[in-house]
Amino acid sequence: MFYGRENELKIIQQAIHSPRAELGIVYGRRRVGKSALLAKLKTHKGDLHFEALQKVSAKKQIEHFTDQLAKQTGTPETLAHSWKDAFEALTLHIKRGRHYVIFDEFPWMAAGRTELVSLLKFYWDNVWKENPRLTLVLCGSVTNFMLKHLIHSKALHNRKTFEIKLDPLPAHEAVLFFKKYRSSFETAKFLMIFGGIPKYLEQMDPTQSLAANMDRLCFTKNSFFLTEFETLFKEQFKVIKTYESIVEILADRSCSKETLAKRLGIKAGGGLSGYIQALEQADFVRVFSPSSVMGAGEKTKKIVLWDEWLQFYFSYIKPNRRIIELNTKPGLFAQLAEKSIDTYFGLAFEQFCIKNLPNLLRHAGIELDEIIGYGPFFRQPGRKGRNAGGFQIDILLHRHGHILTVIECKFQTSPVGYSVIREVEKKISLLKPKKLYTIEKMLVCAGQITKDVQQSGYFHKILDLNALFTP
Repeated sequence: MFYGRENELKIIQQAIHSPRAELGIVYGRRRVGKSALLAKLKTHKGDLHFEALQKVSAKKQIEHFTDQLAKQTGTPETLAHSWKDAFEALTLHIKRGRHYVIFDEFPWMAAGRTELVSLLKFYWDNVWKENPRLTLVLCGSVTNFMLKHLIHSKALHNRKTFEIKLDPLPAHEAVLFFKKYRSSFETAKFLMIFGGIPKYLEQMDPTQSLAANMDRLCFTKNSFFLTEFETLFKEQFKVIKTYESIVEILADRSCSKETLAKRLGIKAGGGLSGYIQALEQADFVRVFSPSSVMGAGEKTKKIVLWDEWLQFYFSYIKPNRRIIELNTKPGLFAQLAEKSIDTYFGLAFEQFCIKNLPNLLRHAGIELDEIIGYGPFFRQPGRKGRNAGGFQIDILLHRHGHILTVIECKFQTSPVGYSVIREVEKKISLLKPKKLYTIEKMLVCAGQITKDVQQSGYFHKILDLNALFTP
């Protein structure tokens, strides 16, 4: 199944039909749909797709490459002793005519080393770019390698002509996987557990409830997602122990680097910063700072677990893994999650709204070029005086024209009552914005709201789930 990705498809299509040779880089987390995106445009007879093998020697990679070349071109296999031999064989097929060539999982192809990057640079500079109808795409999931050795490398500096960081699908595209079988409320729950990861959404049976899907996919022996964490992290990181400890701590609570270091029992220095950066590059965590919303003067940074699946795994699967590995009957998801899952979704909804903020703003009539800064806003207790309390605003927009938009996000089965107004008022009083700012209030609510909230006129905008799921 393939849904959405219109912008990314357009970028690649333009490259394929460009009057010059194009060198593109596509990267993103595992399971996000990179291969499916690139394969979608492989329609021409001269197009070639080379998929690397994981954790094999360079010799095996070269053999696999030449085998794929022979099968796709219908020619005898070349006996290649090196990547140079393999690239010479490839050159015979792509030096003239239109060709769209994909090197899929390029970090595996390079076996994590840079020699192949240097050789590729030589062939691009001296041979391949001479064909103005060639489009070559380097694709990979190991984000650190892709960023360090391709995107920010001196070898390919000024050579790449387009770059796509493939993010999870936004809600208005991910909802297409459910084919209108589930309500918007239930669909939101699915997406707050699995995110907009196409491979994960493909496992869902939209004709069955959330509980039935969770039992089948996560809470029974040999279920699909039971070992997904190990698969995900072992591919991304050579040694996963410290990375696992970090995300497990963040699954319990977002925190500063100093607090994280204390809980890990290590120094809050460059070593920890490197782990955080690697996790952030892989889109597993995100570092937020109030200064990105309000400018200088707000110094605290908070590290947030940003991947929905990791949050759910460490909240419900890892603590109960021994039981799950024995279970063969439905009903375990409800048994283990019943008491806490509503609170879990309530907290996850804030992040869900941030990730789909462009769609919310479109429905609220706010243009992106109005935004100076945005994000969750938080302040530690005592930050603005000894007796000042700590607080957090779900989403705060800093807009041109001295406008602050406070967005409150609510996901609950009972109607949202007047207490939400008191909550927002308290947060604004603790924010203490300068008098020149206009404060606008917006409520994003997954369920119903009471009449007194509707009639109060307090909120400038009240949006429901349609604002997340409708383009």
